[in-house]
Amino acid sequence: MKLGGIALLIIVLAFSLGACRNTGGGGGGGTSSGGNPDNGKALFSSKGCPTCHTLKSVQGANGTIGPDLDGIGTRAGGAGHEGAKPPETPEQYIDESIKDPGAFVVSGFPPPNQGGMVLPVPVNDAERRDLVAFLLTQK
Repeated sequence: MKLGGIALLIIVLAFSLGACRNTGGGGGGGTSSGGNPDNGKALFSSKGCPTCHTLKSVQGANGTIGPDLDGIGTRAGGAGHEGAKPPETPEQYIDESIKDPGAFVVSGFPPPNQGGMVLPVPVNDAERRDLVAFLLTQK
């Protein structure tokens, strides 16, 4: 009996761990992007994002060339963007905007290729997921 209870506990734990792994719970309060928001915040600074964007949660992020990113996790993909049809979710919008900063140009801001910037910022897939996870936390 005692051995059966231990075996059942091991099976339950195995399923629980598998479920966590499959939901993108990659530490630091992971999001559906599968990225790590804590890493994303560090990358936001180290990749030079504050040079162009304002974001109150990041010290020194007071750029004016690109749009203000406060609340981006809630309002991403909403009205006021020129270009291709906006993606269905904030996650898709942020991800595409990192891959191609000219995909959705916010009204009142110059397209990246006309703003004197060298874009897109070079990030690998894991870094992009972390940046998306961080930006999704900006409500």
